[in-house]
Order: sequence, then C-alpha cells, then structure tokens
Amino acid sequence: MGGSRRFRYPAARRLFFVILLFFIAACGQTAVRPLSRIQDTNLPPPARILVYDFTMDEAAVKEYQGILRQQPAVTNPAEREGQIRRHAADAATGELVKGLRGLGFAVAPVARGTPVADNDLLIDGKFLTVDQGNPLRRLLIGFGSGAAKVETRVELYHGTERRKLLEFTTRSDSGKMPGAAATVPVGAAVQGGVTAGVIASGAIGTGYEAYRTDVAQMARATAEQSVRYLSEFFAKQGWIRADQVKRARIAY
Repeated sequence: MGGSRRFRYPAARRLFFVILLFFIAACGQTAVRPLSRIQDTNLPPPARILVYDFTMDEAAVKEYQGILRQQPAVTNPAEREGQIRRHAADAATGELVKGLRGLGFAVAPVARGTPVADNDLLIDGKFLTVDQGNPLRRLLIGFGSGAAKVETRVELYHGTERRKLLEFTTRSDSGKMPGAAATVPVGAAVQGGVTAGVIASGAIGTGYEAYRTDVAQMARATAEQSVRYLSEFFAKQGWIRADQVKRARIAY
C-alpha cells in the first residue's frame, strides 16, 4: 500500500504539470490575420472609440461531448450556449476596452445600434468559432490534436458614414504542446495508476464552469492581440506615440 502511494503521487503531479502547461500555452497561441486596411494616413484623431458587444451565431459554439464531459449545472443546451456566448462577449469586450483606454483613448462599450458621431471610431466584433475541442485527445496526444479554439472577426469604422478603416480576424487555440503519452514515462503511468480513470476523476475539469473559464481566457487573448494590432494602425495615423505600440503576432 505504502509503495503504491509513493509512486502514485509523483505520477499525478507530472500529469497535473502537463495540464498546467496546456493552460499556459493557450495564452501564447493567439494571432491576427489582416484582411483589409485603408492606405490613408494622418486622419484626424477620434473624439472617442465605441465598442459594440461581440456577437456570435448559435452555430459558432461547439461543446465537448466526449467521455470526460461532466454533467453541467445548466441542463438546457440553449440556455447553456447563451451563457457561453455572454461570457465570451463580456471577456472580449472588457479586455478590448481596457487595452484601448490604456493607449489614452476615451472608450465606451455600447449596445449594438448606438448612434455614432462624426468623429467617432466604432469597433464591431464577432465570434466565428468557440470550440472546446477534445480535452482527452489534447491531454493524451497533444501536438494540436483535439485543440480548443476561439476565432473572431474585428472591423474598425469611422464616423456616421461607417467608413471601414480596418478588418482582421484573430485565432486563439490551446497550442501544440506534447500530450501525456509523450511526457509521462510509461513506467510511471503504470506504477502510479495514471489511467483514464484517474484523468476522468479530476485531472481535467470539463464541466460548464471549466469550459466557461477556458472560453473567457481565449476570448481575452484574442482581444489583447486585437489591441496590439490596432495600436500599430493608430501609430501610423499619428494618434499615439511609437513607444505605445505593442506588436501583434501575425498569422500568414
């Protein structure tokens, strides 16, 4: 009994360390893909920046439905997906507003349809995909297998005529870290009892609360990269100093 316990805990610690690396990697795998940008420079600086709440189609949410899925507290799928959309939108909008205010702009989150003044900028964002992926494949195989992902499209408009200045997409995913099969020694797994049963009993939180946290984390990461990309555009217009620019990670 004592010998078994000595092996089990180090193996469990290795497994939880692998899981921790996956969560850390989620923040580092976010990039921007530019779509369009006006060529004009030296536009007048905006009086304020309005940020619409991010939207999301119902089909954009893809929940994990595999063997590790715990019974969610919210049993109605439509209600649960509605909450997921709200949590993702709140996380993205909040991070975007905070980042733009940090650049020195007057920024206001507003309801969709709020009128735009002549010298306002408007940011309109939409979630294209919110996919939990497959946590079991991510844990055991890794290298991008079963990856979770959040994708958005962001558009920047100017004035009452809604002249489009900038458009881009973002993608945040859970990365390509190796799975437990590649990082936990086979002997440790066998002697420590690191099995599918151990994993299912608590190594991964796949209930609604964990999913909500994962989605919010990736939504904030996409918004943070959006602010970085917007700062580059703002600097080219002369609206902020060059030392305020934070370079975005660009996907080609």
